[in-house]
Amino acid sequence: MTIWKYSDVGHSQKASQDLKKLFNNNAYFTYPKPIELIKRMLELYTESESLIMDFFSGSSTTAHAVMQLNAEDGGNRKFILVQLPEETEESSEAFKAGYPNICEIGKERIRRAGEKIKEEIETANAQLKIGEEPRQVPDIGFKVFRTADTNIKWNLYNTLGQLDTSAMTHTPDLADFTLGFKDINVVYEVMLRQKDVPLSSTLETLTDIGSRTYLYGSAYLVCLETEITEELIDKLAALDPLPIKFVFRDSAFKDDINLKDETFRRLKNLIERNSGLEKKSYTVEFI
Repeated sequence: MTIWKYSDVGHSQKASQDLKKLFNNNAYFTYPKPIELIKRMLELYTESESLIMDFFSGSSTTAHAVMQLNAEDGGNRKFILVQLPEETEESSEAFKAGYPNICEIGKERIRRAGEKIKEEIETANAQLKIGEEPRQVPDIGFKVFRTADTNIKWNLYNTLGQLDTSAMTHTPDLADFTLGFKDINVVYEVMLRQKDVPLSSTLETLTDIGSRTYLYGSAYLVCLETEITEELIDKLAALDPLPIKFVFRDSAFKDDINLKDETFRRLKNLIERNSGLEKKSYTVEFI
């Protein structure tokens, strides 16, 4: 028995047509799910602040539907999509257009769908009559992560039972991190080790302190500077609001054990003093 009519939740042919329109009439993905179908499910089983997860995201119809429904009812739903990087055929139009795997198609769809929703709302707002309330453009931003090996060499050395301390002086980055690492990847790896920290939070560089000092979610500070000085610690201690956790490179303290110990005690006391009754544990860490 068909409970939902095609006119209400769409069908595969319409879904393919809608996706082609989004990609300038190019068919890069076969048998996508109808946006109307996923949106109907969201209407029935989610609330305005729900988090929706799709373990087989394909062309990212779920993300498109979430953004569309948010645009219509003012919700703030979020999505997490998971997809293996299934390769496209070299003879396919998708591959020739620069989409080597399904993930790349899905990412581009989210970008295009988000921009389309934004343009539609802005156009409608420009045509409002007196007394009509403008619609808000929903959050159309997203981050992309992939599974990979660790960027931090301390973990590898612990496993292998070896540590080349002579490399710290001349090439501290090569001593601490794997070849080809990026600071942003190190920061996110550190955040993955924290408890209940969403990866959707903001990440900013504190340029007043250094070129490699990062504040994540306005609460976690990750300092990847190659050298820690008393002046730098003074700047960190003066931050307002004060982060709830500081993470430093162990090698950045060189052989100055006193500075490392003083840094730990000073920042830990500051955090505990500011946290009131909610005492934080492991407030200062080293990698």
